[in-house]
Amino acid sequence: MVQRRRQVVLCVCAVVLAVVAVLYPRSADDVVAATQFSIAFFATLLTGEAVIFALTFSAASSWPSLQAIDSHIAFREWVLIGWFAALFTACGLLGGNGMSATYGALLFLLANVFGIFSFVQLFGLASVGGRNRLLCRTLAGELGQAGAGGGASAGDFENGPVVNAYLSAISQAVISNDPTAVRNLVDQLVGAEVSVAAAERAITLHIDVLHQLARAALVSGADPIQATTCADTLVDSVVRLCRRLPDPAPPLGALSRYLAWLANTALLMSVRGVASNRSARELVALSTDARSRILRCVDPDPKSARSPDELGTLLPKPLQALMWSADFAEFHGAHQAGALYGVYEILTGTKFMGNYWDGASILTQLRRSLFGNEDAVRTPAADAARAALGNVEEYDHFWALTSVTALATLRDCRVPHLPELVRPEFTPDHQLLGAYLRTFATHRYFGTAEEARTALLGLISRTVVSGSASERVHHGRVGRAYRVPAPHVEPQLRPAAVILAVACRLAPLTPGGDETELRGFLAALPPVSLRITAGLAARVLPGAAEVTQTDPAEAVVVGLKVLTLVGSHTREGA
Repeated sequence: MVQRRRQVVLCVCAVVLAVVAVLYPRSADDVVAATQFSIAFFATLLTGEAVIFALTFSAASSWPSLQAIDSHIAFREWVLIGWFAALFTACGLLGGNGMSATYGALLFLLANVFGIFSFVQLFGLASVGGRNRLLCRTLAGELGQAGAGGGASAGDFENGPVVNAYLSAISQAVISNDPTAVRNLVDQLVGAEVSVAAAERAITLHIDVLHQLARAALVSGADPIQATTCADTLVDSVVRLCRRLPDPAPPLGALSRYLAWLANTALLMSVRGVASNRSARELVALSTDARSRILRCVDPDPKSARSPDELGTLLPKPLQALMWSADFAEFHGAHQAGALYGVYEILTGTKFMGNYWDGASILTQLRRSLFGNEDAVRTPAADAARAALGNVEEYDHFWALTSVTALATLRDCRVPHLPELVRPEFTPDHQLLGAYLRTFATHRYFGTAEEARTALLGLISRTVVSGSASERVHHGRVGRAYRVPAPHVEPQLRPAAVILAVACRLAPLTPGGDETELRGFLAALPPVSLRITAGLAARVLPGAAEVTQTDPAEAVVVGLKVLTLVGSHTREGA
């Protein structure tokens, strides 16, 4: 837009000068004398620009591109005016046409005025701040053009020349381990002012750059402090962009899932010796701290807030809270159980006062508050939640499916957890694992093995009801393919996790509890189903791996004893 306006002004000036040349033609001697000084000044400006360009920009660099520089300094327009000036002057002098020669001399004057503007613009790019401002505008313009089509997964956006050039520059800076260049490139993306329509595109690019920085810290030997500092800036920028969206749940959930996946990947790569312990430690710290900040932005009444932006919730609508909570629970991320406190308050308009460390069941209390006979809460938030969920059967179905993906993506408990990677809510503590698992296991909408088999059949084969919460959450994710290495997998495609999610709702919650219904449910399963469930239990539940080969059913029962660890300190005190 600025370039086009500049070209219009230039054309208007050229027309005005043509009128002047027609009305007041000069002699050949006057034209030659005038053009001598104009050409000398023109050559001086051109030489100066060439020197600045050679000292500032690399010929191999595509960011900023020559096109972006040209549109900023108006180089082509300036040279084009000089060419027309020389053409009209030479033709006028050779043909004895005073008007043509005069017009050429006047165009040289216009070229010199325009050359001063171009020189000043180029001189501004010689500084880091000037280049950053230009590239911020370039990125914002590209994201705005791509965002006009809506959505976040169009291939033309990912393969566009501007975005490709930017990602190549990021990759080159990371490979060369240039922290200053990485910092400047991240600042350019964070500083790009985009419209609401382009916000999701910007978030996609943010997450892509975040992944590049994390991969560089883990694999390429990049400085983990610098990488995590830039990544932290990107996380804050994504949260700010989410505040501008009408539906921030999908991108916020994608970021939450990625951060949980990143912590587990850093742990695994550190144990295998692929990544250094220092890099893994920094990325785990980034993951846990960033998820804590996201949680504070979602919680309507957080226990603490670092800034006014963290007050109030990003997700005021029930379906937004449901979608985000399902994403937040995946990959055994930090603060997984604590996230349900904010969801409870969004859905009911009241606070949950229990302590999940003592065995309090948030989902059971939420069920009573929304669909209980005498315990139902009568608030506008609860009414909106009931309207979104429909009925208690849909409530049970949604949270059962959420527990399936949470169980399927739990951390491998057989992998040793290095001491230097221990962080709050990211520990090998079996009691913490039991607390996370218990938030779903205490949601008991059936009590017998027969009812459990019916529930299992419903989870695997039930057709999604049109307009239900599960269908609307699934529909909200369609068309949003954020560039993360952990794509969504439908719960029905995880049969072992579906069985384990049902089994955990029959498991005893206290030591010495009755295991009859659990064993009866497992005994009725086909051998293949029981074997794959025992394999999942051996991976995610402590103690199950020792008996998986000899007795798959016993492996599941032993693994689910982790539920009895929750509240043990309270029982001991009593």
